[in-house]
This record gives sequence, structure tokens and C-alpha cells, in this order.
Amino acid sequence: MKAVKVLGEDTIEENEIAGWVYKNLKPVLKMNRSLNTETVQKGIKQLEKLYYPLWAIKILVIAERKPFPPKITPNMIFVDGISGYRGVFTSIPPTGEKNAQEASVLSPVLYEKEVKTKYVKDVQEKQINRKYVLKKPKYQMEDIELLYLPIWKTKVETSFFSDTFYINGNTGESEDLLMKLAESKEWLI
Repeated sequence: MKAVKVLGEDTIEENEIAGWVYKNLKPVLKMNRSLNTETVQKGIKQLEKLYYPLWAIKILVIAERKPFPPKITPNMIFVDGISGYRGVFTSIPPTGEKNAQEASVLSPVLYEKEVKTKYVKDVQEKQINRKYVLKKPKYQMEDIELLYLPIWKTKVETSFFSDTFYINGNTGESEDLLMKLAESKEWLI
């Protein structure tokens, strides 16, 4: 067992996965009345929980406003630990500790030094600076930590479809795009 810091509250349980897979199906499949959550539940061939690495960086954006005092805004940048996809969280999500099987914790491809030097600077220049028309703000990095997003990997085989689904352990939404980005490496700098 390995202690990991989990992003979010990890509320989706194993017995709820069939319902979330059904909700994430394409509408054309849902039109078939014979396909329901029970059919999906019977078709689940493999179910495992993965912990996907994400870097979370807390920064302060310091905007000078002479003659007034500078405006200081806290922000949280995230960097995908495998694909390099990055952005700014609109709100700071909760975190917590969990014990996970060693095999289910995915290893990051990007490490702290690389994230600090290349990826944080890229988000600052391409996303945060766009909000400031004239003078660009200064930045102060407060904290950087490696968090893990809980994802349910579900392989389903029914007479209607056969596919692998990646379900977010916090929201129940599909994370297929996240996994495709991890394979493509197009966001790496």
C-alpha cells in the first residue's frame, strides 16, 4: 500500500460505476430500450481504480496599480503529470490522503523541477497574462505538490458495445480525453 494525496473527495463507489458508464454512453446507444444499467453491470469484465498524477501549483498573481497598493490574487495552476496538459483551476478543490495499491498509482513523466521551470511559466504567459492588457503581473510561487486524480478504468463487453471507459472518481464524468492526451504526448514542451 502507498499513501497518496488525492484530488477531490473520491466519492464514486465501485457499485455505482455501471450507472456512470451508462450515463456516459453515446445517445444513439441509449435509444435502445434493451440497454440499461443492469446490462452494463453484467457486461463489466474488468474494473480497477487508477490514481492519475497531476501537479498542483499555488501561486500569487501580483498586479501593480500605482499609486494604489498592488492587487494580490491567489491562483492554482494544474499540470498533467503524464501528458503535460495544463491550465488554471477556477476553484481550489479539496484534497485528502488515501491508501492505494502500488500498481494502481500511475507514475508521472514530468517531475517537479521541469514543471516549475517550463510548464508554470507557459501557463503564466499564455493564460494568466492575457487578462492584463497593459502591464503584466509578477508571480510568487507558494507551493507545489503532486496530487492524484482517482479514475475508474472499466472494460465493458455487451451485445450492444464493447469498450473501455475511464470514469472520474469524484464527478462520474468521462475521462477518455485525459487518457487520450496521455497517449498522444502533444502537450509536452
